[in-house]
Amino acid sequence: MDHFHLNIIRKSGKKSFLFLTMCGALLLISACSESDKLTLSSGGKAEYSIVLPDAPTLVETTAARELKKHLDEITGADFAIVGESKADSSKPLLIVGNSSLVKAFLPAVDVTQLPYDGIVIETIGKNIVMVGHPVRGTLYAVNTFLEEAAGVRWWTSTESYIPKAKRLKVPMLHINYAPHLIYREAFYKEALSNEVFAARMKCNGDFSKITPQYGDYHKFQYFVHSFYPILPPQKYFDKHPEWYSLVNGKRTNQWAQLCLSNDAMREEFIRNAIDTLRNHRGMDFISISQNDCHGACQCEKCQAIVKEEGSESGPLIRFVNSVAEEIEKEFPDIWVETLAYQYTRKAPQKVKPRRNVVVRLCTIECSFSQSLDEGEHNKSFREDIEAWSKIADHLFVWDYVTNFTSYMLPHPNIHTLASNIRFFIKNNTIGLFEQGDVYCDAGDFVRMRNWVISRLMWNPGLDENQLIDEFLTGYYGEKAAPYLRQYWDLLTNRIKESEVYLRCYMKNTADWLTVPVYAEAALLMKQALDVTKDETLRNRIHREEIPLKFVLLLENERFKAYEKENGSSPVTLPDPETALTEFMALLKEFNVTIIREDFSPNANHIQWVEQLLRSKLFPEDKQD
Repeated sequence: MDHFHLNIIRKSGKKSFLFLTMCGALLLISACSESDKLTLSSGGKAEYSIVLPDAPTLVETTAARELKKHLDEITGADFAIVGESKADSSKPLLIVGNSSLVKAFLPAVDVTQLPYDGIVIETIGKNIVMVGHPVRGTLYAVNTFLEEAAGVRWWTSTESYIPKAKRLKVPMLHINYAPHLIYREAFYKEALSNEVFAARMKCNGDFSKITPQYGDYHKFQYFVHSFYPILPPQKYFDKHPEWYSLVNGKRTNQWAQLCLSNDAMREEFIRNAIDTLRNHRGMDFISISQNDCHGACQCEKCQAIVKEEGSESGPLIRFVNSVAEEIEKEFPDIWVETLAYQYTRKAPQKVKPRRNVVVRLCTIECSFSQSLDEGEHNKSFREDIEAWSKIADHLFVWDYVTNFTSYMLPHPNIHTLASNIRFFIKNNTIGLFEQGDVYCDAGDFVRMRNWVISRLMWNPGLDENQLIDEFLTGYYGEKAAPYLRQYWDLLTNRIKESEVYLRCYMKNTADWLTVPVYAEAALLMKQALDVTKDETLRNRIHREEIPLKFVLLLENERFKAYEKENGSSPVTLPDPETALTEFMALLKEFNVTIIREDFSPNANHIQWVEQLLRSKLFPEDKQD
């Protein structure tokens, strides 16, 4: 992978990074009348040819094929792909990739100097140039052209909107753009199921596993929690217990960390880290980060550093800096990532992360009913990330955008997604891992969430409300969209009014979803179905009923108590046995096999959820 612009960011510091991204963020589409538009095809015949460099890269070849595939499908024409030496310059051209034609038409553009993942789409007379940063920029440029000029929408890996037009006209485009985030990952099952779709969503994270022809991906050596993988206790603890945490007066490797002030441990750790990079070439990041627990070392030397730095992150950053300094000597292009997580989340007072160190914060303690940049719920996290951004030029965020206790429960946090992404970027974030429902086929509007999040990670300046409306209309149909929008506005307003602390681990909706609001939400979902006749669209809406149906079964006792207390209820409770049978059939219909975060290899989620719901619906059958 070409790391040129990652190095520019490191060597130039914060101001230069902001200059690159802000200058790259100028995205201009000419406002032009119908007569000013360019005609790519007429009567089903291509008026343009697609031109590649004579020796194209894998990505450039893929980009040209993607362009041809979609233009052919839109118009019914046959757009030829030719090498630049065979191009007929007397006819208009779609120039894809860094050929000599780019240098002729755009002499001021040096593709090798474009910001990371940057794209250029430029109309020169009747010719259109699509080019980008060498790693994957040209493919992103073509995908952007298909979206912005031709109106293509890829909703999921298998569902899209491809317009039909024998006579295809496109606006004159002048786009020069580079994303703020160099690492973008939407951790949804749909997002990771297909490399082509991941590339179309302009995601490039470690879990996407995109092949080189579609632009490759950022590779992590150890994604997180690497202390023991690099210095395994089973190998070292017996001979060197002093390398591990002193907890309550005893050296231990159980639910503990490393003794970060131990010089001999650090030397061995560095040797092991460098060895693993030698054995795993092509990495972009290596994680040098704490285990997923507490257990910081309480020895006198470590705690003296904690006292001096005012935080447990003090000994951590000093240790990571020393490791990163040695790694940089042999691997100058690799980012060294570490965590500011749980007990290390507070920034140190004196030490600063090195230029090749990326500090990753996690939103696991946050409330998602309020955006991170305002509101009392997230004041502590907001202060921590702002403190880190003052001392670290490069942050990474692990954001939690689902409910891990139950993927199927309503989780109305969509109003916070865009503002949170903008907040991260404002505070020097260059990498974002949005952890969604990666294991579930039918969570709470997961397809819309993935689409909206992916587009916002690429361009946080987009209007999130327009994105939501566009997806609702395009994916569920024009007739259903108004009801589904009302559904989301209803839940969003309710979660705001309730002021509930919406965690990423919520057992039920009792704290915020009242029975009357539930009834209104269910009615809106029913109305969306009633106005929809197309079976494909009805099936999509039917799938989105799962969260509401799950609430009614899971919290059956609450609904019965409301009816008893008030003498009536706006919600008619179904026959329990029938409702349970229908719900389990619904899960089977939509291939729901995992409904919560559970890494047990033999876990049977379907059996578990049926037993859970049966215990809620028939409490009198519970056995002691």
